[in-house]
Amino acid sequence: MGVKKLYDYTKPISVENKYQIKDTEIPINLIEDFLRFYNLGLEDLSELAKFSQNLLLEKEFKKSNSGKFNSLTNKEVEVFNLVVNGYSSKEIGKLLFIEATTVGCHRKKIKQKLDLKSLFDWYQYAKAFNLLDK
Repeated sequence: MGVKKLYDYTKPISVENKYQIKDTEIPINLIEDFLRFYNLGLEDLSELAKFSQNLLLEKEFKKSNSGKFNSLTNKEVEVFNLVVNGYSSKEIGKLLFIEATTVGCHRKKIKQKLDLKSLFDWYQYAKAFNLLDK
């Protein structure tokens, strides 16, 4: 069995029954047990590493933006949740028993508080704070 790529730009080096990644040695049997437990193979390690990196980025985003998100009022969070789940201002107004223009004001305040520039920004917050319907 050849050396497999664990994650971008770093190849594990097999040293005395351990994988060495950068300056860290990981016992081969630990990696094999982990993979077996999750029904994965060595060929899945690069995808697993990318997934892990994405989790770290999401965690950092949530940590650095939780103050901004927590500054939203309860009504703004309700509006935010409905917007990212595809509701129009008119539909949100009917659901929350408020005028569509009031929904527009809430959306404007949300954009200001969270410094939202694009639709991607809305969804980044929604994903980080678990607001997307499954």
